[in-house]
Amino acid sequence: MNKNLMLPQGVKDYGPVKAENLKRIETGLLEEFSYWGYRRVVTPLFEYLDTISVGIGENFKHRLMKFVDPHTGEIVVLRPDITPQIGRMVATQLSDHRHPLRLCYSGRVVRYEEKGSGKEREVFQLGCELLGLGSTEGDSEIIALALKSLNRLGLRKITLNLGHAGILDVVLQDAAEIRGELVNALVKKDQEKIRKIVEPSAISSDIKDVLFNLSDYYGDADILRRAARNERFRPCVEEIISLITVLEEYKVECDISIDLVEVKGFEYYTGVTFEIISSTAASPLITGGRYDGLVSRYGRSVPAAGFAIDATTLMHSTKSAKAENQVHFIVVPKDLSLRKNAIKLAEWLRSSSFKVILDLNGSYSDMMDSQDSFNNGDGSFATYGLIKLESPSEMKLVESRTGSIREFSNLEELITGGGL
Repeated sequence: MNKNLMLPQGVKDYGPVKAENLKRIETGLLEEFSYWGYRRVVTPLFEYLDTISVGIGENFKHRLMKFVDPHTGEIVVLRPDITPQIGRMVATQLSDHRHPLRLCYSGRVVRYEEKGSGKEREVFQLGCELLGLGSTEGDSEIIALALKSLNRLGLRKITLNLGHAGILDVVLQDAAEIRGELVNALVKKDQEKIRKIVEPSAISSDIKDVLFNLSDYYGDADILRRAARNERFRPCVEEIISLITVLEEYKVECDISIDLVEVKGFEYYTGVTFEIISSTAASPLITGGRYDGLVSRYGRSVPAAGFAIDATTLMHSTKSAKAENQVHFIVVPKDLSLRKNAIKLAEWLRSSSFKVILDLNGSYSDMMDSQDSFNNGDGSFATYGLIKLESPSEMKLVESRTGSIREFSNLEELITGGGL
């Protein structure tokens, strides 16, 4: 392919069908968020490096796409995550708003990914943040909203995977100089590597026992009973148990699994963490949790919990709704002398919430002859029918489903007799 026509690694075009499906997902999710009282905010696509670095944590610092602002010479970055921006907003321009604050967003984030990683650099993200509520009530609301949002899109066979950042803090607090190496091994749950790292260390015997038996700390909910035997884990376990009790009152539709040694995002989160996964997706549909320390980095101490949705991953796990994207009618005047009449008809149909193509150059005239032509190459374009104006007092409706042709003498007759 001509190099001038290629896209950079990790970004892609979205044609009409995929773009419309992304829009359908965005519209449905934002509407569900609004039903729970979450109000939309919009944050900038790029910010100063120093400002956004305050909130992103170590997990994203090596994944920033940076460039120099030609006007100021300052280094700016494309946002890798929207939650830190909301934290900054809450600490500054929303500082006088009543708490708890319920905010939601949608937008693109951009992250640097190594060549060959297979990960997208540009991600369509939606999410919710509940700020100012530091209790199980807040955690349960944000998780219930995440689950109900997926249910709204037709997803039922999903699994809620729960963890707690506090447990990992206990596990790692004595790790000292082996901390980085141990975290890398925990990410992969590499039991052999973990034993090799931990055995000669000064980590306490009870934590060594946890690390040597990781499989005892992820699986079904019965794991919580076993984990509660460790006194240092007990407060975190009790939070998860309390959360599950409240979620049952929401009557959420999901399976529940537990992973008390999940490492992803551990430096960002401070309490309950969660992922929502599906057998139809290679990566989590939703990730989230409690992050009480984030807003304080911008000068205000505000407890917070939230989640983020990768809309592209979600799109691959939901059924497309072609009917929502289809054009309903094509209006074709026989010649330009009928343009005024054709425009009037098209405008009336649009005002009645129909999607209409006005064809003034006869591009769709051949559709009069074949029912199959109501579909384009990928099968995504279909109409209720084609309306051809033969004269101001003669119009034909070609029905897309049957191919039958009916004739009408005026707009009123078409509206009543055409079944519109």
